Amino acid sequence: MPKISEERRQARRDQILDASWRCFSRRGLHSTSMEDIIREANLSFGAVYLYYKSKDELILAAFSTAFQQMRELLVPILTREEAYPLPVLVRKVTKVITLHAQRGKLNFGTAFLMGWSEAQSNPKVKELIGGGQELYREALTAVVRKWQERGDIPADAKPGNVARVMLSFFLGFIVQSAMIGGIDPETAAKGFEAILSSQLAHRG
Repeated sequence: MPKISEERRQARRDQILDASWRCFSRRGLHSTSMEDIIREANLSFGAVYLYYKSKDELILAAFSTAFQQMRELLVPILTREEAYPLPVLVRKVTKVITLHAQRGKLNFGTAFLMGWSEAQSNPKVKELIGGGQELYREALTAVVRKWQERGDIPADAKPGNVARVMLSFFLGFIVQSAMIGGIDPETAAKGFEAILSSQLAHRG
C-alpha cells in the first residue's frame, strides 16, 4: 500500500478535530459519542480510530490543538522586547482572544469553558490547561517588571500579584464574552484606561 504523507495525515487529523468541535458545540463533550464524530467527519470507524484510539484521547487532542493555536498568537504579544502599555496590551490580547474564539461558525470561547469544566475531573486536561495558564502568568510577570522599569506602575508593586490579577481579567474576559457578551477589545482597553486615569489623578 502507498504511504500517506505527513501532510495528508495532518489534514485527516484536522478533519477529525474540526468535526469533533462541531459536535461538542452542539451537544457538549460528554453527550457526544465517537459515533457522532465519525458521522460528522464523514469517515469510517477505522479511519478515525487510526488517529485517535478513544474519545478521551480525542478530547485531549482537541483542547491541546486549540490552546496551542491561541498560544502561538499570544506569546509574541506578551514577550516582545518593549512591553506594550497596559491599555494597548489589553486591547491586543483581547482582540486575539475574540478573533480566535469566533472562528467560522463555532464559538471557541464556549469551548474553552468546556475545557475548564472538563479539567475538574480529567487530570490530563487539567495539566494541559494549568500549564498554559502558568506560562501566561510568567509572561505577564515579565511584562509587569518592564512596566516598573519604565515607570508605568509603582516600583513597589509585586509583579507576581499584578500578573495574577491580569490573568484573572483575561480569563474573565473569555467567560463574559461567551456567557453574556457586552464586552469587546475596545471596551476592555477603555476600561483599563479609565482605571489608570483615576489612579493617576488620585496620586497627583
